[in-house]
Amino acid sequence: MFEAIAGNLIESPLWFDGAVGLTSKIRKPRQIVFEGKMWVAKDAQKQWMEKFKAIVTDKQITKQGIWIKISEGEYIGKGDLLEFFN
Repeated sequence: MFEAIAGNLIESPLWFDGAVGLTSKIRKPRQIVFEGKMWVAKDAQKQWMEKFKAIVTDKQITKQGIWIKISEGEYIGKGDLLEFFN
């Protein structure tokens, strides 16, 4: 699912395909951090792995939704997951 989220939140000419080696850590109440690597492709012949990180924060208590900040290499995107899935 991180691939779909990255593809929609990060403006990039790249394709994101397959997060691997994911770890998760609860940073603070209502926030979790996922880290690992993700396959990135420019075209069918050019593929490589980049460092991946997603920070998910539950802000529903203040009616702000569930926010995600996702970084793939040098590219960063963020948005409300509840809006993304509607």
